[in-house]
Amino acid sequence: MKLDRRIRDLARTRAALLDSLQGLSPDQLAATPRPGKWSILEIVEHIALAEREVLQGLPDPALLVERPRRPRHRVRYLIVLSVLKSRIPVRVPSRTMVPKGGRSLGELRQLWDESQEWLQAYAGQLDSRGLRRAVFVHPVAGPLTLEQAVRMNQIHIAGHARQIEALRRLLS
Repeated sequence: MKLDRRIRDLARTRAALLDSLQGLSPDQLAATPRPGKWSILEIVEHIALAEREVLQGLPDPALLVERPRRPRHRVRYLIVLSVLKSRIPVRVPSRTMVPKGGRSLGELRQLWDESQEWLQAYAGQLDSRGLRRAVFVHPVAGPLTLEQAVRMNQIHIAGHARQIEALRRLLS
């Protein structure tokens, strides 16, 4: 199944990103290129928080409500994907996705692990109808199916992984 593969790829990408940061010192992880810009830890926190928001805070799956997807949502979804792929800097679409800082890499890994475990468990219980239900919500793109949420997350992580790599080069 395509979704299973996509979720496994997402988990590998996430693990590789976190593992690549293990050798950095706390000072390197917390350094910012200039005032007002995010540190590596803040970028990782943002990714984890954004995933959690789109997944609706990891509720009991029975509490997820299907939302109608209108043509405008389909268009917005494609626009958001294009923006994420193009590396166009944009403001964070929701305050809950803004990192607060102060968390260690280990704490962020644990936060993100919880989301990934929930995602895998949720996906494992769905039938074909459940896979088509738009129960997740992006603040700009609107209602998303699980596959759309995972795809958007993959692209989001990839963009921030490039940002982290550039920051590592700049700070070294």
